[in-house]
Parts: sequence; structure tokens; C-alpha cells
Amino acid sequence: MASTNAPDLIVFSKTDPEDPKNWSRWRKRVVVIYICALAFCSVFGSSIYAAAELQIRAKYGASPDVSSSGLTVYVLGFSFGPLGVRPMSEIYGRKMPYMISWPLLIATSAVDAFVDNLATIIVFRFLTGAAAACALNNGGGIIMYNIVDMQAQAIAISWYAAAILSGPCVALIIGFFIVVYAGPTLWALRVFFFFTIAIWPLVFLLPETHGPTILAARSKKLRKEGRPNARAAHELKQQTKGELLRIHFGRPAKMFLTEPIIQGAAIWTSLSYGIVYFFFEVYPIVFFEQKHFKLQLTGLPFIAVIAGTIVAAAFYVPLIRLFVTLPMPTFIIPKDTPKDAPEMRLKLALFACMMMPVSLFWFAWTSSGGVHWIAATLSGVPFGFATITIFFTFLTYTSQTYTIYASSSGACNIFARCMIGSFFPIVAHSIIDNLGSEWGVSVFGFISLCLIPIPIAFLRWGPALRARSPMAKEANAIVAKMRAQAAAAAKKAQEQAAAASSATAGTDEMEKGDGLGDSAVFTKLGVLSNATETKSV
Repeated sequence: MASTNAPDLIVFSKTDPEDPKNWSRWRKRVVVIYICALAFCSVFGSSIYAAAELQIRAKYGASPDVSSSGLTVYVLGFSFGPLGVRPMSEIYGRKMPYMISWPLLIATSAVDAFVDNLATIIVFRFLTGAAAACALNNGGGIIMYNIVDMQAQAIAISWYAAAILSGPCVALIIGFFIVVYAGPTLWALRVFFFFTIAIWPLVFLLPETHGPTILAARSKKLRKEGRPNARAAHELKQQTKGELLRIHFGRPAKMFLTEPIIQGAAIWTSLSYGIVYFFFEVYPIVFFEQKHFKLQLTGLPFIAVIAGTIVAAAFYVPLIRLFVTLPMPTFIIPKDTPKDAPEMRLKLALFACMMMPVSLFWFAWTSSGGVHWIAATLSGVPFGFATITIFFTFLTYTSQTYTIYASSSGACNIFARCMIGSFFPIVAHSIIDNLGSEWGVSVFGFISLCLIPIPIAFLRWGPALRARSPMAKEANAIVAKMRAQAAAAAKKAQEQAAAASSATAGTDEMEKGDGLGDSAVFTKLGVLSNATETKSV
């Protein structure tokens, strides 16, 4: 007979309505809209500062490099914010980091908006970026956990990525109008402050989407109701601080230093991300100073970049289907490569990587004052398309490679791209002043051209890299073990159900009802004794 101290494990049943994977399609869409809106707001605050830089230089007598540091430190905050968000989201759920970080975002942006000291503004810009990092980095995990269908997941992630990229572009479009019509006060920063307050209610409306956290709350409720041994699976072994540090800091650092797939993906996403913020400084130089736009119209060329991101997000799934079937030379993709191999999706990544230098050279050599403004503006369409496609294809590839360690691979990518990307704005003016817009932008065109071999190498040797990767092997072994445990738990549950049905045969109707009462309740609650939870990190 089982010991009375044996844990009464609480898991989701296949049709449990509280399991986020079983939510209705409408409810999942609403959650995606919430996290896209919160992410949009968080990145909106990064570039709206760039629109106010001319005001800052005039008001405080700052140099272009000093004034642009407010944009740099905000993006730098994106790198350090996840260091606290990731452990918190695994311990307390996905909603708690939003509940804590958003009031901090409001408070720090209030200082930016109303203080009259440049040094204080720059310091709090870093803190604002760190607080905004939760919305920027937590949404992907919510989508990956909630949406099981791969096609729906791809669509949700593409729109989430589009929100992250288009938010700063929209901010610049609006920001220059604010700068011109709102007077000498830094109303651009105040608009962001009020935006964070206006969108705050979404944080309260966002439901908890972390399965283990939901199960922990359920087991706590059951213990109060008289089941003292009720426990969610992850509660059976409490992680020490050392284990948390190893998981959330040690593992991503090890993967970044030892995994070629992580390194290659980080190089491309960091470059494309950095160029986006490089353009936030360069576009005003090109269109305001060289093409003589009115200041309030200087942000409008970013509409082309937004259009490119929308095209990429809207047609991502059809494009993946198209490119997967496209034939390629056997010296790039061997004939024996399975059609469902993760590398097949990188055909689209290769196309996007080739589009990147094309768009950069296009912009560079149409940026002078003697060329019509529409030529440089239209280069933003392929640039926006290439940027978001590079993001999504490489991040999808690393997630498929490292499966249960996808969170750690994502942490590597986020830290690298934000850390590297944060330096692009502060060097933009020096590069353009010394090389001019043509050669200054062309430098990055040549760099991206030289990096095209990375997706080619993944297409050719990706399967071998995945097969030799220690972290990918470890992750796949854990997934296989979890699937075996889940299958064993399901089999045991069926046996218990069959035994219960057999034991109640031949009894009267009252006895039959009493015998099945608890089982029916527990089934509705999604409780299966002695089962094992299957969860992804």
C-alpha cells in the first residue's frame, strides 16, 4: 500500500481548461495582443528619445555623442533587465515580472520626463530600459508555451517580432511632430511616460500563462481543502540559489562560448538589431540635414521600414512553405537532408541575409542631397523585411536545436544583440562625420556581405553541428525522458481508471456514485495521482 507521505502529484489533464495550451483560440489571440502591445510600448520609449536629441543639445549644450548616449543606455538596459526577469518568471510565473517591472517603468520614465538635468536623464534612461526589458523578453516565452500548433506559433511570434521592430519606428514618426509642436520642453519623453500609464491596465488583464505556477496555486488550494500531500511536480525539488544561478546565468554563458550555432545566430541578429538603432541616428542626418526635410517630417521615411516588417510578418508562413520546397545546389544542402530538418527553414534566412547588404548599399548611395528622397526611403522596405526575417528564422532554428534549453539560447541572443546593438547609436555620428553617409552606411553593407557564409554554413553543416553539440544532446535526452515519463503516467492513469471501473461493478447505484465521486471531481480539476508533469523550460 502506498505511503501516506507519498506526494499527491498535481498535473494537467489533456482537456484541462486551466492549462494555457487548452485555452480557446480567441483567448490565446487576446493574450498575444496584450504582450505585443506591452512590448510595443517598451521599445517605443527607446527611440522617441532620438527625436528629442536636437532639443537636448540646444538645451544642455551637449555634443551629438553625449546626447545620443541616452538612446545607447536605454538599449543597454535591455541586456541587464532579463538577468532578474528570467529567474523570477520561472519561480513566480510569467505575470509577476510584469506586475513588478511595469510600475518601475512608469516611475523611472517619470524621472526622465520631468527632471531638468541631463546626467540624471541619462542614468534613469538606463533604469527605464532595464524595467522595459521584461515586456521585451517575456512575451516570446508566453507564446512558445501557450501555442502548441507550429503554424499558429509562427504567426504569433512573427507579429510579436513585428511589434518590437515597428515600435521604435512609430516612436520616431510621432516624436518629431511632438518636438516641433510641443515647444522647448522635452514633451517627447513625457508622451512616453503617459503611454506607459495608459497601457498599464493590460498588465492586470494579462492572465497567468506559466503552467507550473498555475499547478502550484492549485496544489496550494487543495492542501487547504484537506489534501496535505498535494504538490505540483516542480515543487518536489526546490532549486537552490546556486542551481538557479547555474540555470539562468551559467548555462547561457556556456552555450554562448561553446556553441557555434548560438554564436552564428547571435552575430546576425546583433548586427541587424544594431543597424536598426544606428538608423535612428542616421535617418535624421540624411533626411533633415542632407535632404532638407522639415523637422516634423523627418521620421516619416520609417514608414517604409514598418511596411517591410508588416510584409514579413504577414507572409512569413507562406514564404517558409515556398522556400522549404525550393531546390538548392547539393554543395549547400546535401541530397539526403530530410525535408522537415530545421535547416530547411534557413533557406529563407539566407535570402534575408542577402537582402540586408542590398538594402544597406541602396540606402547608402541614395542618401546624398542630390538624389530624390523617395529612393532612400524605399530602401527601408527590404531592410525591414530582412531584419525581422533574420530575427525569426535564426531564433526559430536555435529553439528547434536546443528544445528544452530554448530559453537559455534565447537569453544568449538577447544579451548579445542588446549589448552589441547599444553601441551603434553612440558611434553613428562619428562614423557619418568621418566617412559621410555613403561610405559610413556602406561599411555595414560590406560587413553583412561578409557574414553571408554563416547561413550557408548552417545549411551545409547544420545537421553535423547539431549532432555534435553537447547541449543539444543533453536537451534532447531530457525531452525524450520527459516523453517517456508522460507516456508511463498516461498508461498508469488508464490502468487506475480501468481498476476503479472494475471494482465498482456489481455495486448498487449509491455505492457506484460514491466510488466515482472523488475521481470525477479530480478529473475535472485535472488531477491525476502519481503522474508526472511534462513542462518545457
